[in-house]
Amino acid sequence: MSSDSKIQAIVRALAGTYALINSTATLNGVSIPDIAFGEDPVGLLTYTPSGFMSLNIAATQSQYRPANLTFPYNETDSKQDWALVGQHTLSYAGPWSVSHDDSTTEKSGSLVHGPIWMANVPKWTGIEEHSNYSVHETKSSEGFPKGTKLLRMESKWDNGNEGVLWWRRVDGSTDENDNWIPNSLINGSPLKEADEGK
Repeated sequence: MSSDSKIQAIVRALAGTYALINSTATLNGVSIPDIAFGEDPVGLLTYTPSGFMSLNIAATQSQYRPANLTFPYNETDSKQDWALVGQHTLSYAGPWSVSHDDSTTEKSGSLVHGPIWMANVPKWTGIEEHSNYSVHETKSSEGFPKGTKLLRMESKWDNGNEGVLWWRRVDGSTDENDNWIPNSLINGSPLKEADEGK
């Protein structure tokens, strides 16, 4: 398999939309509280086959999400409330790519988010965020439908902490046996497939 074919196969394997299952943080190999996202964050991660991505994670605990805030903001809103939301939210988007080294496969390897085009953390605009990934599949229907694709991501944060994020692929459905089936449109254009069906 040529290098380009291998990269295309990896991109096809990873492309899709994933929901955050959990986030853990460590410092020097020791588990620490996740000060960024709290105990039960929510998030979505999307990789397009054309090479773009977006990541959005937010804390869900009420002490990090003042319920009085609306968008757009009101002049009477507390800057402290908005700062609190900002401290516990991460959102960025831009191109993504996989490493061209021989160890990167459809099941594990390294990838790059960036250079990041937009980010709610100003310092992140223009940087590259490097992560190691591994792809897993559920073997039983406990917790998720059998065959659900799980994505494990490891990253190092600005403060030296290492984060491990587990994601569950969500752009699919289940069959009569509760097996997960990917969305048939994920690897193609809905318009193209509609035209071919005429």
